[in-house]
Amino acid sequence: MTDLLLFQLRRVGRNKQYLFFTVLLPALFTVFFTQVIGAQAADGDYQDVAGSVLVSMMSYGAIGAALGATIRMAFDRSSGWLRQLRVTPVPTGTVFAVDVLVGALLVLPSLVVVAAVGRFVNGVELGLGTWLALVGSLWAGSVVFVALGVAVGLALDAQAAGAAIGILGTVLAALGGLWFPVDLFPAGLASVARTLPSYWFAELGRDVAAGTVTGAPVLVLAGYGVVFAAAAMAVARRRPLHAVAG
Repeated sequence: MTDLLLFQLRRVGRNKQYLFFTVLLPALFTVFFTQVIGAQAADGDYQDVAGSVLVSMMSYGAIGAALGATIRMAFDRSSGWLRQLRVTPVPTGTVFAVDVLVGALLVLPSLVVVAAVGRFVNGVELGLGTWLALVGSLWAGSVVFVALGVAVGLALDAQAAGAAIGILGTVLAALGGLWFPVDLFPAGLASVARTLPSYWFAELGRDVAAGTVTGAPVLVLAGYGVVFAAAAMAVARRRPLHAVAG
């Protein structure tokens, strides 16, 4: 299992597009949105703006990384890679577990890089314990989106999966209030935003950063996690991990 895990991590890690969209782009957005919104903030409010943008972009990057790493299962099925693994001693359950673990581990670089940009470029000031809690809580919460990515990756073929990740990432970021504050949304759209897991994911991060953690984000994310995991298991029972030979 360890060899397969390291191989898959290196394989995805060499993907320059993946690294750009999940690590570099959220980091650049962190600087851009902080400078644009922070420049309009009243004196003394810069730290609040910088902190809020930081959490939003950490959430954005984590969601993109989780979906991008796990939705890859659709491409592996279509390419015949999963079929090749079936003739090795590696059990199907181990292949599935490795893909989930890869999705979780590849969230970390995005979280760490965006956090570093927030601290050293935008000057966000948090205690060491708070920084660790922020990264740790968002890493744990990203499992929800790993489960979603697995469900979509198992359900769709390669071409559809590529489009799905773009649509999902955009909808979750834009409507979930990761690009612009939900307070600026019309009332109806704000109500929609508060039903999305991406909104509650960012809320979890903001609560941790502020030191006022409440149960609502945790409960909502846990509920979504159960739903997405159940969907992934249901799809896995209907569609094999390997492509059926034609």
